[in-house]
Amino acid sequence: MKKYLIIADDFTGANDTGVQLTKKSIPTKVKFSDSLEDKVESLVIDTETRNLSSEETKRKLIKILSPVNLDSYDYVIKKVDSTLRGNIVEELQIIDNLYTPDLIIFDNALPSLNRIIKNGILYVNGVRGIKTDFSKDPIKPLKEDNILRILDRAFPNENKRLFSLGDLRKNNFEIENDCRLYACDSMNDQDMQVLVHKFLKKVHDKRILWIGSSGIMEAILNEIYPANPSLGLVGSVSQVTRKQIEYAAQNNVTVVAVPISQVYKNENYSEYVDLAIQSLRNRRDTIIASSASCDIQELDNTRQSLVNEGLSMDEINSVVQSVLGGICRKVIEKQTINGLFITGGDTAKGFFDGIRANSVSIKEEIAIGVPLMRVNGGIFDSLNIVTKAGAFGYNDLITYSFKKLKENSFKTDFPQEYAV
Repeated sequence: MKKYLIIADDFTGANDTGVQLTKKSIPTKVKFSDSLEDKVESLVIDTETRNLSSEETKRKLIKILSPVNLDSYDYVIKKVDSTLRGNIVEELQIIDNLYTPDLIIFDNALPSLNRIIKNGILYVNGVRGIKTDFSKDPIKPLKEDNILRILDRAFPNENKRLFSLGDLRKNNFEIENDCRLYACDSMNDQDMQVLVHKFLKKVHDKRILWIGSSGIMEAILNEIYPANPSLGLVGSVSQVTRKQIEYAAQNNVTVVAVPISQVYKNENYSEYVDLAIQSLRNRRDTIIASSASCDIQELDNTRQSLVNEGLSMDEINSVVQSVLGGICRKVIEKQTINGLFITGGDTAKGFFDGIRANSVSIKEEIAIGVPLMRVNGGIFDSLNIVTKAGAFGYNDLITYSFKKLKENSFKTDFPQEYAV
């Protein structure tokens, strides 16, 4: 098993980063500076240096880290506050001297909390970091929101490079031989995932110091321990669901919009099965939805078209559930998925009837009113499924559900002594 060392400057930061390891069932300890033991298992060190002076930070960090065999860890991560408060420059200098990394990668984004890096600058809920209340913290305020400048202050005599969104999203990603310091943009989780993937692929033999919030830790673990993608089945035509689909599409989820009336007339939905399977094979979470779920104008068009075919409203509803459920079943039969998300009560019940499930076991509530369940019996026995009502939840609920399905696939029991 790979071993990880996370160096955090406060207790809450140590925990929210260390918990990313436990999500992958990696035994992990959070140790306090006055009880530090150098162990081979994955370790999170809480240095409690965020609110100290510059000189106190240096002395304490040297004292804590000098006995630690940094070479015994496969990955070393310097966890910094997601709003860039603390003694980041001083801590980077000390860790660099002790660890001597070949590369230093700085990406402090935490997209799940709307904290992104654009052109090297931190934005919180769309506002530049230096203009937020974090710059008014009475103890340790945010003083610099440009991560490239932070690197420049820490290492004034070395070359640095900013990897912009344009750089990350191009195929000609290159690491310069005369540069070991990189500040990186990220607007969403996918950007962070691409960043980690490209660096690890290009420089798998290099010693890297990763700098960031819990987001960079999660991206590293997702690269090393990839989960199968998840599938979504959406039959709800509510405005709430439409916004959730739009949010998912903006965050690299494939949406396969199925024109129900066209499929009914052609009596063939193989094209949409193939599209969903290809997306899943490319390791992208995928949503199968009626075109009316994606575009409100399609709702009236679909209904009118099927009414013209002589169908009643009850028959139209049955056709929708039959087409969407049939596509979903075919996809799962042909491609391994991590779990299934379903929204819409009729859609969910139609799917369960179609797979001949005996029952479901409720495992946990991942959000208010959103259960994660396991299927009992039928053709997809033991499949994990998340369901929600149609007009319900925040915009990110589908993507959040996909994330929880992935986390669930790694859950195993390990000794309580390792609990974070």
